[in-house]
Amino acid sequence: MSLPYFDYCQQLERKLRIEEPLMEQAGRWIATQIHRGGCLHIFASRTLQGIAYEFWQQSPKILPTQLIEHPAAGIYESLEGTGQAIIEQINAQPEDIFLLLSNEGRNPAIIELAEWVKEQGHLLIVITGFDLSRSIKSRHSSGLRLYEYADLVLDNYATIDDAVLTVPKFEPAICGTASLATLILLQQIVYFSVYYLLEND
Repeated sequence: MSLPYFDYCQQLERKLRIEEPLMEQAGRWIATQIHRGGCLHIFASRTLQGIAYEFWQQSPKILPTQLIEHPAAGIYESLEGTGQAIIEQINAQPEDIFLLLSNEGRNPAIIELAEWVKEQGHLLIVITGFDLSRSIKSRHSSGLRLYEYADLVLDNYATIDDAVLTVPKFEPAICGTASLATLILLQQIVYFSVYYLLEND
């Protein structure tokens, strides 16, 4: 039997490689802000919380990172006004930079956080399913989606329901790749960030 998931991931990797300039730019920005005394804040929508946590846990000491936790495990993220509970836990300095993760980028909680980030004058990097997000309606009254607040957008190629493969005689589609793609993008950003931090020393 072949390995269709592996085959799909090989195709996905080729797509992600196209974003090399964006990953490098993200790394440069993060390195610059940390060199200025800032910190990297990371927050993820419910489906990507585990990826954000792993990123925070594994960040090298040279890369000061703060995980923004999702109240109530994110079960209220689709309700307008819940972003305030996220914002209240943030202690940010002007030099800080933010990294937000969301496959769809349409729920009010993360949109309200992104709006606050930009109101405070911080740089905002977003990882999202770009085509997916553009194809769906925002759940926030502003009508905006997460990527519309970003200074830099990286695409994790998320799909509806994050399911990319079909099995004969079985419905619906199965096997997601958004978490894997997001993790790959983040780890490459870490590499570039550390590289440019050391280059500036």
